[in-house]
Amino acid sequence: MTPALELHEVTAGYRRQDVLCGLSLTVAEGEWVALLGPNGAGKSTLFRVLTGLHPAAAGTLRLFGRDLRAIRPAERARLVAVVPQELATPMAFTVEELVTLGRLSVLSRWARPVAADRRIMERAMAYTDVLELRDRPYDELSGGEQQRVAIALALAQEPRLILLDEPTAHLDINHRLEILQLIERLNVERKLTVLLISHDLNLAAEFCGRLVLLDHGRIVADGPPAAVLREDLLREVYHCDLRVRPDAAGTPVVAPDRKPKSIPPGQTVRVHVICGGGSGLELLRHLRLAGHQVTCGVLNAGDSDARAAAALDAELALEEPFSPIGDAALDRARQLAAGASAVVLCDVPFGPGNVVNLTLAEEALARGARVLINSHQLDRRDFTPGREALPRLTSLFACGALPWLRLDEVLAQLAAGRPPSKSAG
Repeated sequence: MTPALELHEVTAGYRRQDVLCGLSLTVAEGEWVALLGPNGAGKSTLFRVLTGLHPAAAGTLRLFGRDLRAIRPAERARLVAVVPQELATPMAFTVEELVTLGRLSVLSRWARPVAADRRIMERAMAYTDVLELRDRPYDELSGGEQQRVAIALALAQEPRLILLDEPTAHLDINHRLEILQLIERLNVERKLTVLLISHDLNLAAEFCGRLVLLDHGRIVADGPPAAVLREDLLREVYHCDLRVRPDAAGTPVVAPDRKPKSIPPGQTVRVHVICGGGSGLELLRHLRLAGHQVTCGVLNAGDSDARAAAALDAELALEEPFSPIGDAALDRARQLAAGASAVVLCDVPFGPGNVVNLTLAEEALARGARVLINSHQLDRRDFTPGREALPRLTSLFACGALPWLRLDEVLAQLAAGRPPSKSAG
């Protein structure tokens, strides 16, 4: 049987920044697959590529055996339906009027729905249990009712593949179960191929036989729930401690571990954070919530990390927007870092404009302060012309800097107050 979807080495992104990186995936017709992963993993970008709304920069994508680029938009709309997180309507449509829009992809221009079209619409509304709401204005419905209408609109297209982008977002648990039970019935009875984006790992594990876990635009796990929802793997992807236990039916259930308690004032430390481009947002927030004193920089004014640090009352060393770090800004950062007992490097890329920030870590290690370095894909974060950042980072590890991947590792090291380990790296 021809697969519903075939992606081979697909790369896509925005403004020269790749979001999907050589992604390959095959989905069989009639299969129900859940796409999981943290924010920014590439799930929504993948959906936009699948619908043709965003072109892939490289790779091939086949839809039911045909090159996606060779399928006209009108035909693509008959093959693929999309249910977004929230369906916004520009006019005060009734439920029936909105579901009628689902037939536009199969009607010729200016044609009105005939009896056969109306039967399809009636069936879609019956499947989704919104027949009794047909004359109600869409914007007056509850969240669960609106989601069922959005699915009815998608089903009225009679697609062979349906893409669901967080269809249970903002819904209570009753509505969540109702929506997924509906999709399950359609998947079984109509052999509808389903691709679901979800942040709810437990609901995905309960309803989907196959989970695909994305991180930084790549597939890191693909298989049944028990093979994908592993504690070690989830810690690496979500950067926090999670516990996985089977329920009575053997389905894995994921729960977050307890957050670290706030540290008493006498045990807090001063931490200097080297970050940029949003890489430090979560760390800065968790350091402040734990009660640590935080300094930050050098950062360019207007950087998202600079705004977050200022909002959290962290002292900053700033440089002009879009400018390389100058001597004055670096001296200010030296003053801030000199008073810190730990320097933490986030998952920040280094280029010619900010590589001098590594000097702060080198000087901190030389005076005996702890240095913690995010070790995620170090080789991919060196954008300096002479590739000087990676050797300097490697040298820092050799001299005692400690690697980290998860926030809890940083907090644990700060709480432990341990000196640098010479074996790290």
